Amino acid sequence: MENFDFYSLLQRNSTVGGDEDKDSDPTVVIWTKIGFIIAVTAEAMIAGMFPTWSPSCRENPKILGIANSFAGGVFLAIAFMHITPEMIETWNDLPSNEGKDPFPLPEALIFIGYTLILIIDKVLFDTHALFDHDHDDGEVNDPAVGKFDANVKASMVKAQAM
Repeated sequence: MENFDFYSLLQRNSTVGGDEDKDSDPTVVIWTKIGFIIAVTAEAMIAGMFPTWSPSCRENPKILGIANSFAGGVFLAIAFMHITPEMIETWNDLPSNEGKDPFPLPEALIFIGYTLILIIDKVLFDTHALFDHDHDDGEVNDPAVGKFDANVKASMVKAQAM
């Protein structure tokens, strides 16, 4: 059985090269691309909306944390593996920068951008507003603080029992 080579099929049916076979149909390539665009879009929408449809995903902070970590990793990979090298290469290829050691402006802008996002996220927005506030005594009902208090109390009970 002959191996199927999708790349050669696209090359053979492509109209860009100019050496087009007389019996090939260029609309096959267009419909194949449209089909793949629809399939990938549907897959991304279903996979992206699954956590909102599934109550077990919605209510489990561990799954949401893993999903957020994965999404953050994807965005960082796109930024550092694709966009940043192209931006640095374009900056270095500018006529005003050839032959001299220019200031690393792209790297400085990346650092400033990520620092600005960190400042906006951690300093300007009050993250304590995410937790329930007990308005009678002014305490915040932070789940991490509650778990820490329970662990300290359990340790104290064990220590007194000894």
